[in-house]
Amino acid sequence: MSPSTPVHEDKRSPMLALGILSISFLMSVSNAVSGTIPLMEKYFSDVSRANVELLIVIPTGGVLLGTVISGLVSNLLGKKYTVIAGLSISLVFGIIPAFIFNYPAILISRAMFGVGMGIFTPLSVSYITDLFPEETRNRLLGWRNSVGAIGDSIMLFIAGFLINISWHTTYLVFLFLLVPILLVMFFVPKHYDNIVSEDGKEVEEDVKVKPTTNFGVIQLAFIFLLVCLFYSAISLKLASYVVNNHIGSAAAATRIFGFLVLCSIFSGLIFEKIAKWFGKYTVTIFYIITAISMIVMSFTTSIPVLLVLVLAAGFCNGIINLALTARMVHYSPKGSMNFTTSIIIIGINIGFLIAPYFFQFFGEMIGNAGPANMILWSGIFYVLLAVYDLVVVKKDKLTI
Repeated sequence: MSPSTPVHEDKRSPMLALGILSISFLMSVSNAVSGTIPLMEKYFSDVSRANVELLIVIPTGGVLLGTVISGLVSNLLGKKYTVIAGLSISLVFGIIPAFIFNYPAILISRAMFGVGMGIFTPLSVSYITDLFPEETRNRLLGWRNSVGAIGDSIMLFIAGFLINISWHTTYLVFLFLLVPILLVMFFVPKHYDNIVSEDGKEVEEDVKVKPTTNFGVIQLAFIFLLVCLFYSAISLKLASYVVNNHIGSAAAATRIFGFLVLCSIFSGLIFEKIAKWFGKYTVTIFYIITAISMIVMSFTTSIPVLLVLVLAAGFCNGIINLALTARMVHYSPKGSMNFTTSIIIIGINIGFLIAPYFFQFFGEMIGNAGPANMILWSGIFYVLLAVYDLVVVKKDKLTI
């Protein structure tokens, strides 16, 4: 069948959207089990602290590998079975530390857990961008963020009970991945593997088209990298800023971070309306608000004010990421959305990975690597991103 031949249009049930959104239940590779670090340090007394912490962050490396091979796996298995395979890999290797207590085995299992995530995560976006028209797409992209935040919250809640038993049992929290596996299995039909929405109609995609990329996609991936890099100043530097300046305790800073989950849920729920209100200037406007929040943050000595500023930045970050994700449809070559998503995810992960080293290098270069100064400069960099975004919007004739 040719790429432009209309196919039978199903009456899509809400369960299809739920099945697709469920792929995003697991958005964070480390949050649910990060609390096991102190207990694992005692258990692995002959292993350095850095190597114990490596067990928490190593999935990020696995995500990069899984993202690279996601397109190849999808070409072999199709979208539906690729998602199920990726989720299953993450489930199986995610719970291994609950049964095998050998450090090398746990290290490998954590890396493979990340590989599974890297395989299915790109499809959590491409399913939405391929199957739904713009208005519905923006709504579902917003809901995807909210579902991820809710999923993380549920898993943190469950992990909080399991860790009271032992650090081993905490890893049973990944049995939660059975939920999206079953939802995808029963509510996401296989025939949607090669279906895309064009002008309100469903058409069958030409599976023989070789996925490609272009400068627009690479540019967008680099923007994602920079956004993740500069936003990391909050997660990496805020606690030190609070403690070093005697504004509050590390526990107070941790409580502030706890509210960021609410930002992700809220920004996801109202993104569709925000995109309608601000249109092509959505990203620029929220860059500016983030910049103001971070610049003021670096001079603030009040915990309540810091909370408001962090929540403002967190909300803006949610909107920015969703708006940039929506731009993928504009830039991605036809039949290459999964490949495009993989490139974007690689950019995001690189941004987070290099953030500590960037701030160390930049701080040494300007002669002040203090937490407040790094937050301040990150705010300034957001202003530069806003200026660049105005140029991109005009040059590429973006609608969001």
